[in-house]
Amino acid sequence: MTVRDNKNFEGNLAATLKALVADESLDVEFFDAKSSFFSWNQDLIVGEKKVVIPRFRAASDLAACYFLFHDCRIHQEKNFAENEQKIFDEFEKIRVIANVKNLYRGVAQNILQKIEDDVCFVLPNLSLLLLDYFFSDWILPKMRAAISDLKKITDKKILSQIQNLGKKISNQREFVWEIEKLFEMLRKEKELLKKRKEKGVEQEIGEKKHGVVDHGEQIPKQVQDDILPLQGDVSSPQGDAHEIKHHPKPVSGSVFGSNNFTDEIEFKNPYKIYSSHFDEIIFPQKLVAKNELDMLRDQLDLRLAKLSSISRKMSLKLKKKLLSKRDSFLEFDSSRGILDRKKLTRLILDPMQNDVWINSKVHEYQDIALTILLDNSGSMRGNPIVMSALACEIIAQILEKFFVKTEIIGFTTADWRGGRVRKLWESARRPKNPGRLNELRHIIYKHFNQRFGKARVNLGLMLKEGILKENIDGEALLFARSRLMQQSEKRKILLVISDGTPVDDSTLSANDNDILSDHLHHVVNKIEKSGKIEIVAIGIGHSAGEFYRNSITIKNSDELGDVMIEKITQLL
Repeated sequence: MTVRDNKNFEGNLAATLKALVADESLDVEFFDAKSSFFSWNQDLIVGEKKVVIPRFRAASDLAACYFLFHDCRIHQEKNFAENEQKIFDEFEKIRVIANVKNLYRGVAQNILQKIEDDVCFVLPNLSLLLLDYFFSDWILPKMRAAISDLKKITDKKILSQIQNLGKKISNQREFVWEIEKLFEMLRKEKELLKKRKEKGVEQEIGEKKHGVVDHGEQIPKQVQDDILPLQGDVSSPQGDAHEIKHHPKPVSGSVFGSNNFTDEIEFKNPYKIYSSHFDEIIFPQKLVAKNELDMLRDQLDLRLAKLSSISRKMSLKLKKKLLSKRDSFLEFDSSRGILDRKKLTRLILDPMQNDVWINSKVHEYQDIALTILLDNSGSMRGNPIVMSALACEIIAQILEKFFVKTEIIGFTTADWRGGRVRKLWESARRPKNPGRLNELRHIIYKHFNQRFGKARVNLGLMLKEGILKENIDGEALLFARSRLMQQSEKRKILLVISDGTPVDDSTLSANDNDILSDHLHHVVNKIEKSGKIEIVAIGIGHSAGEFYRNSITIKNSDELGDVMIEKITQLL
């Protein structure tokens, strides 16, 4: 690889990493390394804004996992013995990878492939069992046989505790507590084996060598090995060839894994993804040059200028409604503020009194995160997309003043007629029911931690010719949900704007006609039942009630701004 190619590769890795974590200010530094996946851990993250990684795609993906799901303060609270610490680090690594599974499926697949390439058996055996718990449907051939044998000889109590670990992946602190319980179990078993050895009972020593203890319980040698110091890492001679390969293998299987939120879809043909290799999460400035984006924003401003009277009315309406819902109240017995005249006598008797003051308090909308998920399909061209941009702009600007965190995401496909994914399928002689057969494109117009002033120019991309293509709503909702669930705010709201049912000609022509609508039904149902996110949809020209419990339909896109504002003020 030439110096120029190396720089381009680094630039692409850095851009992808920043897009994954939605932080363009991230400082990404690279170094030369021939290390394998098993030597990478939380040390890839340096401080809050810096990542130092070897030049591997899988290392970049793993760094994104840690950045999104790992709290180094929690991880450092525990001081385990050296041999246990290595297992602890591996467990945490698998936890962050498991969390990324439904957010960025391709990232998880890249990492699993790297594990396979670097010889999976370097993993501590307990970690291998935990990996299987999260990725049982994805496990690659070299791992499957080893895991199957390991399960047969592993104590049921230990397997059960590993399953308990798997149920705690979304809460790092609870995950650590379950690891402590597992280590305590292993210590007890080790102590039990030691005592039996000291008794010198030949039968029990023989049983121990075969992994057998009283009452038929099995303590495998592999599990004993996990609490002994681990061997050194195995270096991969393959370098970064895996990261730059040009012929990805088709990926088949349900988009849902085996975690608590996403169950297997119970349709006659499970929802599958033929390949997610070409899917992208991208910022507008990565799709077009800065000067073109500025020009598109100017075009949008000209279109919006014709709607200035509508814009002013919408802005005033939203402000008035939010101000009217804001609760004002008095806080008594404060240590500072305005003197409470009813307590004047008390102050005269005791000048040292410090709880005789009143403060006027205003309840702000400070514990809410809102995602606007916008259909960027071709049928939204013209007035619908302009009105969507106008409404998003007004809502984001005003909610920012009320301290409501807002994200604006567009969803479409990167190509018509399936693009590179369909060509891949055709080269494989068109297997039946391939599943989703196109390249997804998630456009981040504004992320939660970005001020609208900086994101304003991004909305101009909606006018770019050729950007608006197909719409695969179910996976777009899963993507938006995953990002929203990472926010710490108690209330999480997802507002979906769409003008039709999911349509992707490539996918529908090669599968059952209901594959996309069935998937959307299932995803919406799971989100609504979980109760963690309040979801509402606005259908333009069609009824959104077919899919969403809380929805409204408008006949004309001119109504969109008013309806969006009305719905948001109702929710807030």
